[in-house]
Amino acid sequence: MEVLGRLLLLFSLVVAVQSTCNSTDYELVSKAFKSVSGFNISWLKSQDVNCSYPPIKVLKLSSKNLTGSISWKFLRNVSQLHTIDLSNNSLQGSVPGWFWSVHTLVEFNLSINKFGGTIGFEFTSGNGSSSMRVLNLSTNRFTNLVKLSGFSKLQFLDLSHNDLGTLPSGFTNLTKLEHLDISSCKISGSVKPISALHSLKYLDVSNNSLNGTFPSDFPPVNNLKFLNISLNHFTGLVGFDKFQRFGKSAFIHGGNFVFNTSKRTPNNHIKTHSSASTHTVFRKHLPLKKHKPNSKTKALVIGLSCSSGLLLASLVFCIFCTYRRKKMARRNKWAISKPIQQNFKMEKSGPFSFETESGLSWVADIREPTSAPVIMSSKPLMNLTFKDLIAATSHFGRESVLAEGRCGPHYRAILPGDLHVAIKVLEHARDVDHDAAVAMFEDLSRLKHPNLLPLSGYCIAGNCTKIVIITSLISRF
Repeated sequence: MEVLGRLLLLFSLVVAVQSTCNSTDYELVSKAFKSVSGFNISWLKSQDVNCSYPPIKVLKLSSKNLTGSISWKFLRNVSQLHTIDLSNNSLQGSVPGWFWSVHTLVEFNLSINKFGGTIGFEFTSGNGSSSMRVLNLSTNRFTNLVKLSGFSKLQFLDLSHNDLGTLPSGFTNLTKLEHLDISSCKISGSVKPISALHSLKYLDVSNNSLNGTFPSDFPPVNNLKFLNISLNHFTGLVGFDKFQRFGKSAFIHGGNFVFNTSKRTPNNHIKTHSSASTHTVFRKHLPLKKHKPNSKTKALVIGLSCSSGLLLASLVFCIFCTYRRKKMARRNKWAISKPIQQNFKMEKSGPFSFETESGLSWVADIREPTSAPVIMSSKPLMNLTFKDLIAATSHFGRESVLAEGRCGPHYRAILPGDLHVAIKVLEHARDVDHDAAVAMFEDLSRLKHPNLLPLSGYCIAGNCTKIVIITSLISRF
């Protein structure tokens, strides 16, 4: 009988383990995120080989690029869920009021999303308070908070960067709250209700329109490790110890404060700014006293002004001269010697051989240089021949070479009429038909584009053994 009892106990334990490892939590979470784009259930798979589907206790999906709306009713039935982190996504919608009454939920982070609407707190029967300890709803689009009285166990609360408009109620029940951030929530009214938070160590109410007296309308300041009440409409006296502990940035543009910058305790009455050097009063639009500068200061200012003006004028002149010099140098780069057309004579007849800067040479197989006409499509009335090209490039000399390409060298030249051109020699053109070459050049001469040099003309020397292409450079300089 005893053996049978032990067998029954062992069987019940095996059944319990099997039921635990076959949790339905994964199915519930999948249904909850059915309308969420980017969600992958494999993120939640267990690494335990002995238990494939253990209960889900922590749901951390931060920075997963999730978009869409969550069906909260399915998460409510995940019985052991105590932490939810959905921060830094693009989730939207609202959170139902009954969700806060889930008794297992301890940490809840929805920061940096697009949740909106009213944060309403509805507690189910028999559960009058929440187990929540950490609640972060910052950087969303929530517009209102009904009450906080049901969150008696709350230790961390961040509601910053929302559109609350009014201060939440129920602070008196938050006896364990240590961190409160309601900055940048467009809240107006009195800050007095938060004075009941005696356990507070971190307080940020900056960038609102709150009013009140510092420090009487605030929680015990001596317990605080961080304080920021800037960009509000407060008044009051800031003692030396508080100014030293929290720094000037904690009070900047926070209202009309009297700052005690001395270690001595101030008198019962506040002295005026002119009679008490130990107090500094910061108020808006205070008139400034005008002091007449003495003669030495005036002379120094005039001298410095004149020196600065002279230095600036010299600098501008130097810049102008440098610009002019570079501009002239760029122009002179293309100014080879002017061709002398009338007195130019050829000492012999062709063929003509020309040597490049690298030592290579090319040959124009023609007897008379005047027998090869230059067709200027841009200036059809110009009567030029291959002889004019020889003259304009100083006999295709090395000093006229721009570059040496695979198909032939490039030269720079100035044709009659002060026409700056670049001349390209095609050495390997023996298989080109004369009529086909002419038709091709006529088509190319019609091309106009800001990134192309216009084709000004061409010259076919011999029986298409050498083709010279002329492009205009005047638009580039």
